[in-house]
Amino acid sequence: MDNEGNQQRSNNEDVLHSLLGPEDQMNIDSANVDDDNDDVYIPEPEAPSKRPKRHAAEQIQELKAAYKQCDHPDEKARRALGAKIGLEARQVRFWFQNQRAQMQAKAQVQDTKAVQQEHAALMAENASLRHAMLTMSCVACSGGTAPAEPSPEKRRLLAENARLRDEHMRATALLHKILLEAEAPPPSGRPVPAASTHSMLSAAVEGRGALLRHAEASMDQFLMLATKGEPLWVLTPDGEVLNCQVYQKRTFPVLLGTCPDGFVREATREAGVVRGAAAHLVGILTDANRWSETFPGVVAGATAGNVVNVGVFAPHNGLIQLMNANLWVQSPRLRNRSVNFLRYSKLTAEGHWAVMDVSVDAILGLEGSRKVDLNVDSDVMQAWHKGCRLLPSGCLVEDMGNGYCKVTWVVHAEYDETTVPTMFKPLFRSGKAHGAQRWLASLQRQCEYLSALHSSHVPRSSHNTGTISPMGRRGIMELAQRMMASFYSAVSGPVTQPSSSIDEWHGSNGTGAERIAAAVRMVTWKKAGSMDGEPAGLVLSSSTTVWLPNTPPQLVFEYLCNGQCRGEWDTFANGAAVEELGSVATGHLDGNAVSVLCPNVTDGINSKMLILQEARTDASCSIVVYAPVEEERMRAVMNGGDHASVDFLLPSGFAVLPDGHGKARRHAPCTSEAPVGDGNTAGALLTVACQALLPGSPSGDHTARAFDDVGRLLCRAIKKIKAAVKAKIVVASLM
Repeated sequence: MDNEGNQQRSNNEDVLHSLLGPEDQMNIDSANVDDDNDDVYIPEPEAPSKRPKRHAAEQIQELKAAYKQCDHPDEKARRALGAKIGLEARQVRFWFQNQRAQMQAKAQVQDTKAVQQEHAALMAENASLRHAMLTMSCVACSGGTAPAEPSPEKRRLLAENARLRDEHMRATALLHKILLEAEAPPPSGRPVPAASTHSMLSAAVEGRGALLRHAEASMDQFLMLATKGEPLWVLTPDGEVLNCQVYQKRTFPVLLGTCPDGFVREATREAGVVRGAAAHLVGILTDANRWSETFPGVVAGATAGNVVNVGVFAPHNGLIQLMNANLWVQSPRLRNRSVNFLRYSKLTAEGHWAVMDVSVDAILGLEGSRKVDLNVDSDVMQAWHKGCRLLPSGCLVEDMGNGYCKVTWVVHAEYDETTVPTMFKPLFRSGKAHGAQRWLASLQRQCEYLSALHSSHVPRSSHNTGTISPMGRRGIMELAQRMMASFYSAVSGPVTQPSSSIDEWHGSNGTGAERIAAAVRMVTWKKAGSMDGEPAGLVLSSSTTVWLPNTPPQLVFEYLCNGQCRGEWDTFANGAAVEELGSVATGHLDGNAVSVLCPNVTDGINSKMLILQEARTDASCSIVVYAPVEEERMRAVMNGGDHASVDFLLPSGFAVLPDGHGKARRHAPCTSEAPVGDGNTAGALLTVACQALLPGSPSGDHTARAFDDVGRLLCRAIKKIKAAVKAKIVVASLM
């Protein structure tokens, strides 16, 4: 079995490289050396008797002319230019590196002079205004001025002064509280030195001030990213891309330092209309629990730490808090992304809100030897540097006054690409894994879901015996929410159940061109018995991801939602179609619904079971999840009974993601790399998951046989999907 798995892994890697094309392979292979390194070249010291020769005037003239045409020539262009002027390609390369460094230095000097001149002008204007205010004289004619109503600017300054006085009073009270706690004897009874008390107090005050300054500077950068157009954002046929050079010039010095080695930058922006009021959405975003519940397919979990600054004048206005979030993508092959950040919400105008996130690792001193203790909860500070840095990101929320609001979402981050498997790199590079499109689409879909949850309108089914009552509508949807949360955790979450184990199964189904191979993650854990008499058992959770090149994700989703074809891949349907007893539409897009299905089977076991299914789809992801439920309990929930009566669900299903080879959204190229996915047609990344309860306590041999049965079951389902959507090839994902 190991030899077969190794052979299959080798075959898949060959197929993967052949499908990605030469441009994608260039992005994947880490062995390639970047010839366009902007570091200044310093020649190797030679013997004292040999001095380096200067280039001839004609050579320099040709080099400068070529530099005006292109300041980053590739290897082929460097060789051609060197042959033309009598230089080696490496000499041409070093000259271009030095020339770029000189131009950057000159640009920095000019920018510094411009900033100094602007600063001097502002200082002079400020001094003149201060003098005019003190002498109550006119700046233009130096004559006296009569008392008048305060100007709007003066009223704004007075309001700002009142806010600062209020903040000063609260800060004073906080310091007084800290001093009282520091003077109290420690639990051990040993006195704390006065010098240590003052140093702790000083560090806390200094750390809070640093976070406030960091939040304000980051908010300015975020508002620039969210509101500015060209040349900061360049419009391309694939959408908006961030111009890195313009961004870095406008944000110099860099807020979070240089990009770490091995990290890749992603920058995306998306705008759309969302159901709900702006203040309500801001309330969701500033509550860690509600925020996590609103984005179940994106946020694995979130915790809130200390509040750095409380809001004033309006709820949430000026609120700054430390937060930690774990983000996931629905596949067992991907690591979750952990990020620690400040969330700053600000009322920028009447009905206009800005909610900004930015990483705080460096600000809290976690990258150096000095660390600031802000009494942050241990759960928030548990994981730093998990391969992601969040640059100023977030959303603008503008009330439209008709029950809707306009939301502009910006994601600007740097992540460690070395932790991303090869097959998924185009997905992340395109911004469709954690980009703005996915956040906004998830928010729109969830707001529509909540609207359907609280609506009193219930579409009636053609079968009166299965119609969902108005009271049962809410119960069915809440039961579906529990099922979806369990599915997300089974596919992408860490294994936290006691007495659990993780194994890898490699196998296949079919022969020749019809052979489907897969590497399946097998997780087993013990389920305790319930109070309703359900026995204990061993739960087997299996999942795998495959790539269907040149196969649109929507085509796969439509096939999975076709009840007439369900018997082709669902063994529970026993090879037949399924009947829909009732459904609740959860969005305006076709396919978003929670349904109760009845398999057309006649045996005495399956006839007692119904299928609860939820289908979700948007531009970023499609999900089809289902779980068997006893008919008696399901009908009770449909008639308004408590959904808690269904206390145990084992959901199975599919997650269909774009493979990133369609329209790619990324920042404007800072290097000579070609965008990922050029020349490729959009395909689908299909994750298949199956959960089952193994009776009793199987031995090792029984567990191995169960692995084989479930693994081949997943392979058969993938084979049926491949045939139905007419996919030419299926590539299995590897660890």
